[in-house]
Amino acid sequence: MLNKLEALYLNILRVVIIVLATVLLAVAAIGAVVAGPMLLSSFGGGEADAARLVRNDRLNDYLNRNSGSPGVATQDQAALEDRTRDADRRFKEAAANIVRYVKAKTGMAPPEAGVIDYIQTLSDRLPASLQDRYADSLLSLSKDLVQAPTGTTPVDVDQLIQWHFDQFSAAAETAMQQDATRAIEEQARRQTAVLAGTAAAGFFMMFLLLVFVFVLVKIERNLRRLPVAVERQAEA
Repeated sequence: MLNKLEALYLNILRVVIIVLATVLLAVAAIGAVVAGPMLLSSFGGGEADAARLVRNDRLNDYLNRNSGSPGVATQDQAALEDRTRDADRRFKEAAANIVRYVKAKTGMAPPEAGVIDYIQTLSDRLPASLQDRYADSLLSLSKDLVQAPTGTTPVDVDQLIQWHFDQFSAAAETAMQQDATRAIEEQARRQTAVLAGTAAAGFFMMFLLLVFVFVLVKIERNLRRLPVAVERQAEA
């Protein structure tokens, strides 16, 4: 009876080991599947494209305090560098338009060099990714000034330039906030991926341990049958 009970318990143990080992292997596989893509997605997110956040503001937008149409994507790096080197020409042209407008409205012409220095200083306060867009947008805005119909209410140029710069400054700040939020999310994903990977490795080690126990049980049962087989051969 004891031998039968022992055999029964060994069979139950074998079934339990097989079921637990299968469950552990499945959990380890799921953990690896979850951890891998999550870990990969936590790297290489890049920076937010501030140029996409800038609106194409024009003079009417300033007068009506509305936002312009959506911005466009940043160009490739080589083209952006070429355009940035051309910013001085656009600033000079924009300054000339501003001086022309102020002279036409007030009869006094501010020094063009001073206007160039001022708008160049504002541009330097922006991220490099926005400076090309700023030069383009300011040039378009200055053209709107000189093309404004005569008889319209004079525009405070200082306020206009500041308002225009604030649009770009707000876009840069929004991009920084998006970068910070994404960095926090990526860090959280990395931590979750590491935990999932650690758990998967732990479950896999437990699976190997159970398989090892199962092998030992299998060996022990086979060794028990060996004396019986030898005894029967001797009797024969």
